[in-house]
Amino acid sequence: MARAQHGTVAGDARDVRQPGCFDDFHCIGADCEDTCCAGWGVPVDRETYEKYLNLSDHQISGRPLNSLVQINPSSTSDSDYAKLCLNDATCPILQGNLCGVQQTLGEAYLPDLCSKYPRILNVIGGTVERSLDLSCPEAARLVLGDPDSMVFQERVEERLPYRAGALNFIASDPEHQLHQVRAVLIGLIKDRSVPLWQRIVSLGGAVDRIADVDTAEAAAVLKGHMSHETLPVPRPDSVFQLETMLELIVARIGSDYTSPRFLACYRDFMVGLDWTPESSMEELAARYDRSSERYFLRFVKRHEHFFENFLISYMFRTVFPYRSKLAGRKFAIDCSTESMKHSFVLLVVHYAIIRTVLIGMAALHKDNLSMQHAVMLVQSYSKAFLHSTAFEASAVEYLNKTIGDPMRKVAELILSAHDLPVTAL
Repeated sequence: MARAQHGTVAGDARDVRQPGCFDDFHCIGADCEDTCCAGWGVPVDRETYEKYLNLSDHQISGRPLNSLVQINPSSTSDSDYAKLCLNDATCPILQGNLCGVQQTLGEAYLPDLCSKYPRILNVIGGTVERSLDLSCPEAARLVLGDPDSMVFQERVEERLPYRAGALNFIASDPEHQLHQVRAVLIGLIKDRSVPLWQRIVSLGGAVDRIADVDTAEAAAVLKGHMSHETLPVPRPDSVFQLETMLELIVARIGSDYTSPRFLACYRDFMVGLDWTPESSMEELAARYDRSSERYFLRFVKRHEHFFENFLISYMFRTVFPYRSKLAGRKFAIDCSTESMKHSFVLLVVHYAIIRTVLIGMAALHKDNLSMQHAVMLVQSYSKAFLHSTAFEASAVEYLNKTIGDPMRKVAELILSAHDLPVTAL
């Protein structure tokens, strides 16, 4: 990917909103430990595809460039009009861990997606919201490693150095109601006066209150509910957590290509819990609980910002809880009850799986569990799960079938006995 963005200017002066770490990102190129040019399909926008057709003499790795791209039969818009023909899940243009097109033709010949990755550029009410995709190792380090990385900045920029096709136009929000709602929800996650599990459950309660309400009303509804609710505390059930999360992980791994880096984290998880064919779920749960108490919670205490930054980054870049994919693969604001509850359930699923695997990894690495381990897990998870076209729908379907209304079981999915004072048990 490019170390700087140069190309068609996307419009005149615009309001910009972004986390503080956004401007610090620079692609580290061949030094990257997990190239973005492998592990997923590469869509090619129509304009770039037509450029390639006109380069019949240009060769990449000994093959004509225009032979490495084909029309996408499932295309729904000009943004994914064509696709690169992968070699064993790897982009055929990749040369020595660098992009052959960028090296020989320049960034102007990159597909729109490649020209901006890992930057996410959402336009809401005329404001460009810029964030970073955590499937990029360098972006994940910036977002997760710095306690202040998700402090938001707002400013006006005269000219944005992005192609128009790189911007995701999502919604009109002239009164900034959408921003106000999301700011309140993000504030719930930032509030360290209560444990993180309780903040997440409170977030679910807030989403429940504003589901099926337009954004103007939602902002007013939330103004009267800024504090955390007094919640009944369920009895933690590690067997339930492990069984549920493992079903989701195994289903994803078995359904599609999975990043080797995530598989390495998953192996650490299994080795840490001393997983054998003879292990009972109760034995595994006991080891899981010991790891949580002895190592995982110590890590979280040293790095309180880690999970907070993950959740805030996720909420900001996905326009939580409003962003919904339509049939045409475009994005729109969806205030329906079902869509917003699904958004919350998916946030919990992503957090719970990462938390579960990290607890198992802590059992292996013990007090040596580091931010490097945790960042690798989140980055590889993001690449394998957040970019999966099928995982989110299958996860919601599985939870609905097995545990009924998953919003009512959130605490049981993310709560351990060691998160609570003894008097609460």
